[in-house]
Amino acid sequence: MAAWKDRKKTAIVVVSLALVLAVLLSVTLFARRNSGAANTALSNVIHLSKTELVNSISVSGTIESSNTQSVYSTLNYLVAEIYVRVGDKVAAGDLLATLDTAVLELDIAQQRSTLDNSQKNAFLDLQIKKLTYENLKKQYDNGLNTELVNAEATLETAEFDLQTKKETFENNKSLFASGYISGQELNQSETNYLLAVTTYDKAVSSLATTKIKVEQDLMIAEANLKNAEAAYQNDTQQIALQKLEKNLADSLIKAPLDGTVTAIYAKVGSPGSGLLFIIEDTETLIITAYVKEYDIGHIQKGQKVTIKADATGDVLLQGEVVKIAPTSAKSATGDTIVSSTAEFETQIAVLDHDTGLKIGMNTRLEIILEKKDGVYALPYDAVTVNAEGRSIIYAVTNENSKPLIKELVVDTGMETDFYTEVWGDGLSEGMMILNDAAGINSGNPSGGSGGPNRGGMMIQRRQSR
Repeated sequence: MAAWKDRKKTAIVVVSLALVLAVLLSVTLFARRNSGAANTALSNVIHLSKTELVNSISVSGTIESSNTQSVYSTLNYLVAEIYVRVGDKVAAGDLLATLDTAVLELDIAQQRSTLDNSQKNAFLDLQIKKLTYENLKKQYDNGLNTELVNAEATLETAEFDLQTKKETFENNKSLFASGYISGQELNQSETNYLLAVTTYDKAVSSLATTKIKVEQDLMIAEANLKNAEAAYQNDTQQIALQKLEKNLADSLIKAPLDGTVTAIYAKVGSPGSGLLFIIEDTETLIITAYVKEYDIGHIQKGQKVTIKADATGDVLLQGEVVKIAPTSAKSATGDTIVSSTAEFETQIAVLDHDTGLKIGMNTRLEIILEKKDGVYALPYDAVTVNAEGRSIIYAVTNENSKPLIKELVVDTGMETDFYTEVWGDGLSEGMMILNDAAGINSGNPSGGSGGPNRGGMMIQRRQSR
């Protein structure tokens, strides 16, 4: 059985060698029959096949996190303990470090005591001022104010006395005229009357002054009440306490987001003010690239991007344009960077996960402007224009065992830096197309002795991009 298998293998090898020799012999005979210019033309052909045509812009970029948070502290308390290391994954709210707050806690206790005493005193003062004002107002509204009552009584007495003295004086003037009283008695009644007038005027003035004083006392009592209310409601000390309590809460340094600790600047025993940690989302990555001004007009949000990096080898990762800067790149001071070619910051989101990419890596990007699958595409030099202005290509056929160049009219579509999409009647998979159409005449593999214009056909070379 083993010998039979060996003989079978030998037979297969012999048959294979015979086929190879036959092919080589056929090629040699064909080459001898079509030597010279025909062989030159046939050596410059490509086989037409459907392919993927991609028009893209190549740029480079740097991997960054889509969400980076720098963790700062404004407190000068010393760092007591650090709970994480670079590379640790954390969730929002996780404790990163604590500060030494022994002195702060004493300040808080003192402020609480001060606030408590102040509130008690303010409340007591408020009650006193409120009672004083309410009593004064009640007395004033009901006519019970002692000073006013006394002043009014004095005025009433002075008024009665004045009336009496006036009547006596008037009567005495009649009696004196009739001879019933002496002049001395008349003068004395007049003096008494004038004194009563003076007393009455003083009583009137005193009542007016007393009214003003009582009203002022009421206004002062009302103002004192309002001041007491303001003092009781004053939250200055409460705010001071809240600031201290906030400092105590802030002494617990926590992660602001889910991510990875990528840098630690905090040191145990050193002041906790300034930059302490950097937390980055290492799962959701973006790439920052700078696109030249002559390309930026072709870039749009949502365009797909292929990504390659040294760390990923030949693996193509997928991305998408998510942001295009409205202005060209600026310096650290905010000034536009002046150069012969402006650049615009463009951000690409990495769509794949578990890519092996790390923040800070350099990448090579292809921003896809246009893409077509399953189309015929030829190099620029394979397409030219005939005398009628129609796009044409040259197909190489075999008639009577001789190569024949045939002109085919085609339509053109999408273009890249090197290829042009073509379609039209007569195109088929695998057909041979001349790679360089310049100076070729239909039907003549060598181009003919007549040159490019033979037979009335004008051959125009397409400019290469």
